[in-house]
Amino acid sequence: MAVWRGRRLCALAVAWLTLLTVSHSVRITNLRVPHTYTLVRDREPDPLVLDCEVEIGEGEQGFVLKWLFNNHSIYQWIPSVKGFAMGFMKSKIDTKLFAMEGSPGVISIKNPDWNMTGEYTCAVQTFQTTDKRSARLQIIVPESDFMLEARMGVARTDVDIMCAVQHVFPKPMLSVMFDTHILESVLTQLDQDPSGLYSMTVRTRIPKDQIESPTPITCAFILIGTNYTKRRETIFYDKASTIQRKWTTVAVVMSIASLALSS
Repeated sequence: MAVWRGRRLCALAVAWLTLLTVSHSVRITNLRVPHTYTLVRDREPDPLVLDCEVEIGEGEQGFVLKWLFNNHSIYQWIPSVKGFAMGFMKSKIDTKLFAMEGSPGVISIKNPDWNMTGEYTCAVQTFQTTDKRSARLQIIVPESDFMLEARMGVARTDVDIMCAVQHVFPKPMLSVMFDTHILESVLTQLDQDPSGLYSMTVRTRIPKDQIESPTPITCAFILIGTNYTKRRETIFYDKASTIQRKWTTVAVVMSIASLALSS
């Protein structure tokens, strides 16, 4: 009985100490990192604002807040010196916002770019306890151009289809459909320019006798890992076939007229 009572008292003590730790600790209550951030071409981007809301328990001392990008420190806030930026984002972080007393976890990144895609971590600590939370941010760079062409080949026995998207981020994926069928046999070229943006072109050739005129042809692309998608559609229209059908119609009408006159 004494052993059981001792174990029970020990369990109660552990529970009480745990409660004290929870009540008197530093902890992150809310981490605000957008899932995606889309840049707008030909316009200065809005600042990218991240927020880390923190609760500090009574008796906690030595508070420090840090922001990390892909495990590299980019910002630190200490009550005695306030906030300061560091690393490759040193010139990107608006330190005026950091100076706002009572908002140590808010950071504002000026002119964000595609290479700021990654994992952002807020880490807080005191002499007694620590806490951290992370979230991934994907920067999206929309296309500078998106083209779809379908034209008759030189020998007029095939239809050449070309679809291209230029200067996007992250990596795109293109698919071409004629009527409602996705074309599997395509030639794909993917390039990445010195600035880090991707361009992709797909080409295919379809025998003319497999396509009726007119037929819708569609090209769609997505940016991998995002919900960003665009579509283009054109109508393949064989003028030669149309002229042939017109002459056939005229010939039939003339034949009917001749029969009517002869009767």
